[in-house]
Amino acid sequence: MKQPLFQVLLGLAAIGLLSACAEKGPVLLEGIKYQTSEAPAAGVPKIVVGVAPFKDDRGKTVSVLGKRTISNYVENDLVVQGTTADLVTKAVKDALLSRGMMIKDVSAWDMNAETIKVDGASILIGGEIKALWVDVVSQPLNVKTTAEVKLRVSAADGVEKKIFRTLVLNSKIERQDVVFSFEAVSAALSEALSSALDQLMKDDEFKKKIN
Repeated sequence: MKQPLFQVLLGLAAIGLLSACAEKGPVLLEGIKYQTSEAPAAGVPKIVVGVAPFKDDRGKTVSVLGKRTISNYVENDLVVQGTTADLVTKAVKDALLSRGMMIKDVSAWDMNAETIKVDGASILIGGEIKALWVDVVSQPLNVKTTAEVKLRVSAADGVEKKIFRTLVLNSKIERQDVVFSFEAVSAALSEALSSALDQLMKDDEFKKKIN
């Protein structure tokens, strides 16, 4: 059975587009950020939260957060400007800011009670990045994107110098598109990261401390 002409042309166009995008080497992925799930809080900040730099515990190159495979023969590393740890640390700050917190940068924390240093903050947050990765497989008219995030996060009371919550935050997003776009990949990874962080922000024990 012959295919309709428009399907043939569409297939050829898709193959041409894939070929045009099939350059070797790393590709910069931009626009990955925390996507707030509620209206930004207004008024005077509630409390001061100290955010320690997150540790990249993935065992991967610090700036690489994904891979794109084009028609099974070209692979590109997907990289972020700066480091993955910087990306996650900023996303945590944005999640807190959207809920009316005042943010304070603090020194690195190993998530042990004995090493809590809040520097004037009421709450200290730190964590490890266990997984933050996006896989993109591009075939003509079929682009599969899988984004996965796993974070281990601890929160400590700055007055009591005691850890009150440790959580493992998991999120996975899968989507399928007709054509490849960097915006779609960034959106998938942003959604996965935001969903993981919202698990902390909506945790009952954590909410009691920040409200």
